[in-house]
Amino acid sequence: MKLRIIFLAAVFTCFICSCNLLDKKDDKNNDPNVIAGDSNVPIGQTGNTFSPSIKVGSSYVNIESDIKITKNESGVATIKVVADLTKDAKLAKLNNIIPAEMKDKDGKFNAELKYKITSEGIQDYFFNKDGKPQTIAKFDAKVGDKYEATKTNGTIITRTVTERTDKDDFSYGYMYIKTIAVEQNSKMAGVSKVRFRVNHKFGLVFIEFVMEDASTVSMSLTPATNN
Repeated sequence: MKLRIIFLAAVFTCFICSCNLLDKKDDKNNDPNVIAGDSNVPIGQTGNTFSPSIKVGSSYVNIESDIKITKNESGVATIKVVADLTKDAKLAKLNNIIPAEMKDKDGKFNAELKYKITSEGIQDYFFNKDGKPQTIAKFDAKVGDKYEATKTNGTIITRTVTERTDKDDFSYGYMYIKTIAVEQNSKMAGVSKVRFRVNHKFGLVFIEFVMEDASTVSMSLTPATNN
């Protein structure tokens, strides 16, 4: 009888432990700032270069940029970005709020940015000074999904999925692609909000800064070369 009780207790304990493990696994899978999937995606390969198209309002501006992936470690791509944001008064205004350590001696943007790019989604490390990644979008996102990150000072950065087109309606180079639109509340001085568009194949394809005076600065990003 005692052996039977001990056996049942052991089985019950194993069952509880298994449930806890499953719960933990589910918690991880449901964490908005954890993305898995295949990290060996074409758009994130070392050596890839990108060509940005910058608009201030409805006018295009040449920023004399150089954007290249210099390293990829388990899906975390290091992207070297050099750009002259002093070409336009509105761009200069945006350039003024960028940290000094991300500029060269002439005040031009010159920094290494990190993005995690996998078959499941895309994250960036730019907006959180704590150096923690935050999801821009998961490719299975639904309208209303939120990706939140809490900084050490208690500030919460919230990104909300506002649109999922599921049809090729976004102009991208010489073609049209499907996109997921995401909007972020801004914690940057002078910036009201930030908008993103991502694609499951090309990653981040569009970013727009909406300034507090309602003016906009946007960038479309297309691959210039791919390995």
